[in-house]
Amino acid sequence: MPTSIDLQRLKLSDDGLSGALVGFQCLECGVCVFGPATFCQSCTSDNLSPMEFGGRGMLFSYTVVRVPPSGWTGPVPYVLGEVELPEGPHVLAEVVDADIPSLRVGMGMELAVAPVPEHPKGDGMSAYKWRPAGVSQSAKGGRIPL
Repeated sequence: MPTSIDLQRLKLSDDGLSGALVGFQCLECGVCVFGPATFCQSCTSDNLSPMEFGGRGMLFSYTVVRVPPSGWTGPVPYVLGEVELPEGPHVLAEVVDADIPSLRVGMGMELAVAPVPEHPKGDGMSAYKWRPAGVSQSAKGGRIPL
């Protein structure tokens, strides 16, 4: 069964094929934080409650990466998208299952869970990514058709 590459940000479903982004909500001011937190980024309270985010958001910004960072094993070019969640946080991740010319700021996006090939921890690792809302996962393993 797949394992989340980052348990502090992605909780996988029992079958490992889907998941939820996780974080915290401040019980003092209501601000939500994606990922681990020890205090609120807004009011600095430490009164935080764990939460799961919905799997949808809006494409806030994106860039086409043509020169990847050292160690990148995926295809090039690829799209890195910043998605704004309805709860407030912005989440940066690879955009899959999308033609680059069809991407538009403001379009709906949904969470995609995809395997991480050639990960040092071994096979069976999964990561969170984004895809345009309503697009089914491609048979090519969630990569961008170019």
